[in-house]
Amino acid sequence: MTIPQPLAGIRILDFCWMIAGPLTTRLLGDLGAEVIKVESLARIDAIRTVGVQPPGMMSPDTNAVFHDCNANKKSICLNLGEPRAIELAKDLSRHCDVVTSNFTPDRMDRWGLGYNDLRAVKPDIIVASMPVMGNEGPHSTWRAVGNGVIAMSGLNAHTGFLGRPPAGLGTLHSDFTSPYLGALQIAAAIYHRRRTGEGQFIELAQYEATVHLLDTEPLEALINREEPAPPGNRSREHAPHGVFPCIGDDRWIAIVARSDAEWAALCRVLGLTELLNRPGLATVPGRLAAVDEIELAIAERTAQFDAWDLAEALVTSGVPASPVEDIGDLAGRDPMREGFLEEIALPAGESMLLQHEPVKWDGKRFPLSRAPLLGEHTGAVLSTLLGLSSEELADLAAAGVLS
Repeated sequence: MTIPQPLAGIRILDFCWMIAGPLTTRLLGDLGAEVIKVESLARIDAIRTVGVQPPGMMSPDTNAVFHDCNANKKSICLNLGEPRAIELAKDLSRHCDVVTSNFTPDRMDRWGLGYNDLRAVKPDIIVASMPVMGNEGPHSTWRAVGNGVIAMSGLNAHTGFLGRPPAGLGTLHSDFTSPYLGALQIAAAIYHRRRTGEGQFIELAQYEATVHLLDTEPLEALINREEPAPPGNRSREHAPHGVFPCIGDDRWIAIVARSDAEWAALCRVLGLTELLNRPGLATVPGRLAAVDEIELAIAERTAQFDAWDLAEALVTSGVPASPVEDIGDLAGRDPMREGFLEEIALPAGESMLLQHEPVKWDGKRFPLSRAPLLGEHTGAVLSTLLGLSSEELADLAAAGVLS
């Protein structure tokens, strides 16, 4: 039995580039939507050429991040510097349900492909715009990539250790979280149109989406106007709450004791009898007051264990714990990877591991296909949707419209 694809029959014209926008439409493609990615040789999507390339592969068609963000899509080339390409894009929008972009606010309008332009040719069109800083306001014209968005959001200032410079998250948090909000809003707009017949203009500022996902302490600061100190690995509510060394080079385990019972179980597993029997550490306030001593004692014991073995022993005893996995663990050792990572064949005979979305329906994952080659489907899409002949396609290509 194949898994149902709830967005089958929905067609998306996708002008997005880099990560946040393309990953948004990839999520919708996973759900069955036909996603037509608009690209150009005149300005190749930067994520095709930067980032990770598998060994021996140095091509715009083999970038690992591009494949991850653009699986389950088609690709067409339109040089939007050519007026005829703009006309073709507008004609394609007549046959699409959704048009997406993540450029600076007025870019689509200057091309004549803004919401009002597209609504004139298809009144019920859904247009989703994902500018970094929003379409309005004093910072709307600012350009930024993921690290800039994270800095503006307050996440960097809150991530790190007291008395040290901001550490940051080590990942482009906004690029990989905004898409889930974007896909949700587009899916909701599709549902709204089915109920009412109305199209929609959706604006999702990646900056706002990142602020929206701040944890409780920064949100608390917005209420009481007091700047919280960076927590490092600690918690104001629990002790211990941290990351501790284990056997091996740069191997660690995360441990938290949320209750007196979990504290007692932790002490028994690690053999911390003296701490367990000390009355002053029997309650959370006492442990919070002695957190430095507790962390040192735990670190001395955890350094004698394999992280995975210790995590198993602690979890079995009722203590929340997990190894700090590196990429090797995720790809090779973690049993959770089964079915989550899939080896996908590439046209030149290579293969690549791609991630499924972390969702199952009735125990099954949605189908996964490789990302498209640059312009791979130009002819097929333009002939199928617009009825262009092979001679017309050849003339357009010769004129630079399809480059």
